[in-house]
Amino acid sequence: PDVTQKELIQRSTFLVISSLTVGAGTLWGGMYVVLGEWTAALMPFIYSTCMSLVLVTFICRSDSMDEVLRKFGIGDKENQNNSRMGMVCIDTYDIYVECQLGLIMACPFAVHVALGGVENSGGVMLWSFLCPMGAAFFRSARESLIWFWIYLSVCAMLLSWEIWNATDASEVITQVYFLMNIMGCMGVVYSAVFLFARELEREYTKSEEVLLNILPSKIVKRIKRGEFPIVDHVSSVTILFADLVGFTKASAELHPNFLVGLFLRDIFHAFDELVGKHGLEKIKTIGDAYMVVGGLDHSDGEKTNQRRRSSMSMDHATELPTHGDLGDHHHPTSIMLLARDMFHELTRINKKYNLNFSLRIGIHKGPVVAGVLGLKRFTYDVWGDSVNTASRMESNGLPNLIHLSSDMYHAVDALTNDFEFTCCGKIQVKGKGEMTTYLARPLR
Repeated sequence: PDVTQKELIQRSTFLVISSLTVGAGTLWGGMYVVLGEWTAALMPFIYSTCMSLVLVTFICRSDSMDEVLRKFGIGDKENQNNSRMGMVCIDTYDIYVECQLGLIMACPFAVHVALGGVENSGGVMLWSFLCPMGAAFFRSARESLIWFWIYLSVCAMLLSWEIWNATDASEVITQVYFLMNIMGCMGVVYSAVFLFARELEREYTKSEEVLLNILPSKIVKRIKRGEFPIVDHVSSVTILFADLVGFTKASAELHPNFLVGLFLRDIFHAFDELVGKHGLEKIKTIGDAYMVVGGLDHSDGEKTNQRRRSSMSMDHATELPTHGDLGDHHHPTSIMLLARDMFHELTRINKKYNLNFSLRIGIHKGPVVAGVLGLKRFTYDVWGDSVNTASRMESNGLPNLIHLSSDMYHAVDALTNDFEFTCCGKIQVKGKGEMTTYLARPLR
């Protein structure tokens, strides 16, 4: 199941705390048995029994007990990344945590009633306050607010009943003061916890959004699990380079706030939306150049990295993981349609700012190495001869046309309804020698 690192921490911690409360409930029930309060002792025993059964269910539904131990920091550290404790049975976990919170809320109130009120129970109902507190940290601030109102409502109902049945004025005053102190003290404490939890959730969401704007989501998850550096061999991708013709000259003539702050901003914003629309991966911008890759499958890379670790542990293999060729015929088409739409967007934005820039695009298809390296300000990038070839296709191309390598052309030569293809013959390409290339002109 797809869960965040924050959720994994919350769930693992909650399971540890729940295990401890099972023991505490048993001890508490034993104390009431010693005191002869059999009815009151029944509640903690019921709680401990129910939580023990659910806990055993979780352990049995994990692949092995070793995985449970690893999640709690016991066992082989290298294999902790593959642990599923806290990830198994998400739906079951949701049921479990709601049962836990409900029992934490109900059990102290039940003991309160069984022992005959606040004075006789020693204020045991205060323990129910752990329910909204726990919900704030292990679920969400919104859900904890619901539990808090339930807590206050039950407190007010039970104490009002005791006030109603009080036999003298001093007892009434005592119960009223106790009710006021509970409402006031718990209200202040919970308000601080609620505000802290809510702001923490907001800041976490903001930081996640920033991180996901820098790196692909599956790469972020791999890094958070401790997989770094990330180096994946991808057997077939499609690489697009796009460059605004004449931008360098214009930057010396036009004000930067206009050229970069408005025009280039709108261009890159429009390109970003197109990349998302076509299901591709923006790699980076280099000045006024724009780089996109199609065919990167981060989940496949993750699986092959796991196979690589297993293989290395058995026979010390050093071969890089290789992605499958899933979608091998899909991403070249997507890249071509992206290139066509980029021309359309440039025309629209040119008219908006009364400019006349043209776009030069080069595309190549081949293998790359993709990943994240370095220690600071790292980004997801691709390397290899295929990247250099795609760059050469762009630099040797013509404005308002798409320059294709031979490999790329043969992958998309069926798109004759969308593009007009022209063979350039053999041309001299720097660092590559003679290459047969093709030009594609969008028909619509």
